Amino acid sequence: MLSTQQPTDSRQRRTRFARSRTAAAVVAAALGTLVALLAAANFFPASSNILTLAGTYVWASAAPHLFLVSLGAVLLTIPLWRARRRPVLRAIASATTGIALVASTVITGSLIHSATSHGGSVNLVQALALASPTEPATRISTYVTVDGEPLEARVYQPEDGAIGAPVMMYIHGGGWETGSAEESEPTAQYWAGQGWYVVSVNYRLSSTQQPTWDKAPADLACALNWTDRHAAEAGADTDRLTVMGDSAGGHLAVLLGWSAANGAAASTCADQGEVPVPDAIVASYPAIDLQYNYDHGVAPVPGIDPQEFTHLFLGGTPTEYPDRLRAVSPLTYLGDATPSTLVMQPDRDDFIPAEGNYRGMESASQAGVDATIVPVPFAWHAFDAPQGGLGGQVKNTVTQNWLEERDLAPQR
Repeated sequence: MLSTQQPTDSRQRRTRFARSRTAAAVVAAALGTLVALLAAANFFPASSNILTLAGTYVWASAAPHLFLVSLGAVLLTIPLWRARRRPVLRAIASATTGIALVASTVITGSLIHSATSHGGSVNLVQALALASPTEPATRISTYVTVDGEPLEARVYQPEDGAIGAPVMMYIHGGGWETGSAEESEPTAQYWAGQGWYVVSVNYRLSSTQQPTWDKAPADLACALNWTDRHAAEAGADTDRLTVMGDSAGGHLAVLLGWSAANGAAASTCADQGEVPVPDAIVASYPAIDLQYNYDHGVAPVPGIDPQEFTHLFLGGTPTEYPDRLRAVSPLTYLGDATPSTLVMQPDRDDFIPAEGNYRGMESASQAGVDATIVPVPFAWHAFDAPQGGLGGQVKNTVTQNWLEERDLAPQR
């Protein structure tokens, strides 16, 4: 008597394989659709809705990951093609994964090109790991106490010691109303790891009870004086002094450097002497033109409103306080001594609109300033988090190259 077990087992295996093939194609189509939608979001204003915002924000940190997802999705469609089954599903999966792979390749390549064309570089293995430094501050001090509030300076010393290291003061962002030096620790840690003597500082934050249009800049002028003095005591090279900031901190960095060069930087600790003039300013997605930002900035989600935090900072609208607006506008202080300035500009940013910064840096360039603005494609506000991500590497390596070209970086 012949056994029917073997043919039955064979049919069951074929059935299971066919189901697996179909499931793989369905997964591929879903993954391809997701990546394609994230890419397509870049054809619309970034803050239109949660999808366009996600599609704008995710690429600078996760473009290599999305490329690998797209590549994996393409590979999942191969068994269905080889079997020549389910033509409709096969076509959908092939189309979505093909679009996803092309889009993710183009976007990843554009971000890499943004770095390499401006002297930077990218390590894709590191970008996949999304690593950030974790070394703690070397020292935490109070650089001044004002109105009963101690303002903190966190010092990060390079591994080889402070002797001869260039100096960097870092100013955190947060719309002038939130944030702290502690929360921004990975940025300071990164630059200390590259050989800078870094001081990351706090300043008074605005609130409904206290606008800080005059207070925060004065605090930071005091912090720069403290940084210069203590860096010199540690043996660091204060003749190579950079001020760096992101977002609102970027605005305050540009304001501090440009007003100090103009001799117009008021200080909370005026008794400590003149405010040093930095050799360079580096700002990422700053609010250089507050009026433009107030008029055109778009809230990405409810509760994070450029108009609201500008109102808190000034104590009213720009129209109500034109003198305050002028006082905190970096463009007010342009002059022959304005230090070299680099702006890292995510081109998809409509929160702090990119156009305002392009206009501001064009004005600086026309005034004879060594002004450089580097566009970062497919990137939105805070594109550089985490430090080891693709966006972080673009920002950090381009900035380091720019500082090296001006002899403001550690000696290699």
